[in-house]
Amino acid sequence: MLRLKGEDVHDGLREWIKVDLRESPRQGSELGKFFFSVSVGTVGALATIEKLGAAPRMGAQLVVAFVILFASMLMALVSALPRKMLIGGDSDLSFEYAKQIRLIIRESWIWFALWLGGTAIGIWAVRR
Repeated sequence: MLRLKGEDVHDGLREWIKVDLRESPRQGSELGKFFFSVSVGTVGALATIEKLGAAPRMGAQLVVAFVILFASMLMALVSALPRKMLIGGDSDLSFEYAKQIRLIIRESWIWFALWLGGTAIGIWAVRR
């Protein structure tokens, strides 16, 4: 039977946090790749719906929607960029972890706002 002491749990938790910190930039990168594919798919879907319409035209509303969706693609690419984190012996691990999570959340909200705005305008444009 394995009996853990307090310092064993502490060391294990510390190592888990270090691994999680090292992997957190990769999590943001994976999320950015997913966001990019959603943005590209939305542009493709809107373009296809417009082309299948009775009188396809590239109206100003659809152009605005595409510009906003392209901005969401750029935000997704920024999120997908690999980031290096340097953790030294005097680093506050909880602060570094919280900083990475805040960055991922902020980038996710920016992408979502751009994607939602572009999608809403695009749907409005192709329904006209």
